[in-house]
Amino acid sequence: MGLGPSLEDVYYQQKVKLGEGGYGTVWRAVDRKTNGFAAIKQLDKLNLYVWQGVKRAAILKEIEILSACQHENVIKLYNWFEDSRFISLGLEYCDGGDLEDKLKERGWKLREREAANWMRQICSAISGLFATGICHRDIKPGNFMLAQGTVKLADFGLATFLGSSELLSEKCGTPAFMAPEQQLLGQVSFGYGFPVDVWAAGITLNMLLSGGQHPFLTYSGTSLDMPRLLRGTMSFGASGLADLGDLVGLKSGYGVTEAAKALCRKMVEPDPMKRISIDEALQADWLNCHGIESAEADAVPELTDPARHLLIKLQQQLTLAEQQVKAAEEREVQLLARLARSPARTDDRDVTMVVQSSRVV
Repeated sequence: MGLGPSLEDVYYQQKVKLGEGGYGTVWRAVDRKTNGFAAIKQLDKLNLYVWQGVKRAAILKEIEILSACQHENVIKLYNWFEDSRFISLGLEYCDGGDLEDKLKERGWKLREREAANWMRQICSAISGLFATGICHRDIKPGNFMLAQGTVKLADFGLATFLGSSELLSEKCGTPAFMAPEQQLLGQVSFGYGFPVDVWAAGITLNMLLSGGQHPFLTYSGTSLDMPRLLRGTMSFGASGLADLGDLVGLKSGYGVTEAAKALCRKMVEPDPMKRISIDEALQADWLNCHGIESAEADAVPELTDPARHLLIKLQQQLTLAEQQVKAAEEREVQLLARLARSPARTDDRDVTMVVQSSRVV
């Protein structure tokens, strides 16, 4: 404000909107010196301060955190500007969009080696944050960007500096990716620390292994199955990885996928004291693609159109069957709850008939 170059001095801001959220809008821009692209995150101060109650200190904290962590897998902050209306951040431009959208475009289909490579970069970004004393608190596929194939962690609005023995007590983040110690704040949990980011990364890994299905969302996708979440009981669904080929007799490296599931279970461990650390996860053989390349080389490299059609049909049937089972389980729970609340007497035979009628045959 008044001192130093302005946003317009440094960048030519194009009329290309890259994204928009509650806190601001991201535009594509061109660096006037290098002619390279940048992303300008423009925060409207009136909207933030007055209507959303965000303090200026919180914005400056995000800027400080981005400046503190210099890592290949963390989005770069080049500079920032402030005028009477906006605070604008000049960020690294990511040409591939966010990871969640990229996976949706592909129907969550990816080779196992690719899943391991992306997951290794996700864990590497988190490890870089931890080494700088930063807890992100909003790890999820939508907060990772792709820049020329490299995964970049972004959106540091909820990130905070954290001491090694310090615990946080603020309940924030995306509920579907929050660890048990966050979910139970004020009940049996007195705080949380760095392991919450490991849990959220494990949920992301589960989604990579199960064709985008979240392990703890109900069939409707609108609520969390808290008993299963608190137990860490996961279903990997109809995997989008190569092991689907086993259904038609193809070699596919199924044992390697089991190693991926084992790593996922260690990351999605309900007890934060027993949860694997991010550096231990980075040492996992599967995460470093050991054995994956040879296993994929054994698989049939190309499928004929009939075989490809059969695989697609099989996956559709598996997905539909899993959805039907989940729906039936939810109906069963609802029926039993209603029967338990009903003052009318219902004999065991009637209850059994009602429950059986709700199940998928």
